[in-house]
Amino acid sequence: MTALRRVKILGVAAFTALILLLFYGARTHTERRMEQQLYNDQLRRQKAGRHGFDTEDLEIEKQLKSQRLRDAADAAKQNANAKAPNPPSGFEPAAGQGKGGWDVTLEIDSILKRSPIIIFSKSYCGFSKKAKRLLLETYDISPAPYVVELDQHEHGDEIQDALQKQTGRRTVPNILVLGKSIGGSDDIAALERDGQLVSTVKGLAGKRVEMIKN
Repeated sequence: MTALRRVKILGVAAFTALILLLFYGARTHTERRMEQQLYNDQLRRQKAGRHGFDTEDLEIEKQLKSQRLRDAADAAKQNANAKAPNPPSGFEPAAGQGKGGWDVTLEIDSILKRSPIIIFSKSYCGFSKKAKRLLLETYDISPAPYVVELDQHEHGDEIQDALQKQTGRRTVPNILVLGKSIGGSDDIAALERDGQLVSTVKGLAGKRVEMIKN
């Protein structure tokens, strides 16, 4: 092989090697760029997905918290209503009217507030008529005694039974001074005869009652 031919072959080989080096170097650079781009896209997708999940979690947590607050407010309102000492606005129970309906204790309490002196009577009873004449005509009493005709009251029998438990007396008339029974017709007649009726009433009612004989 001549020297010139050897130089040509070496030149061709060097040129080929240069071309191959440039080709693979350029391919490797392109691949690296593509790999980097893919990696960056993957990071963006992961980041976007993670942020979307966090936002959704925060919204759900916000809704749950709002619902818990509403539930707590409703429970507090119901509890307050249950413990309220007065009935709701617009509702005013009648005398003797409890949550479960008519109540004899509430009815008697309501009656006792009418006057310091209460006369439980029956309209047809002669002894009741006698007691009423003594307290309503023989004396000028202020405030005037309040008369309850049990035979004309819707719950007269229940009141009469309750009075027996409360005062130890079921018969009429039953005269109460500030809730304490001073007896019936014969009892107050005896007090009047002995000159003790006024002092007995004043002893229980004090200055709340003015009692002057006509």
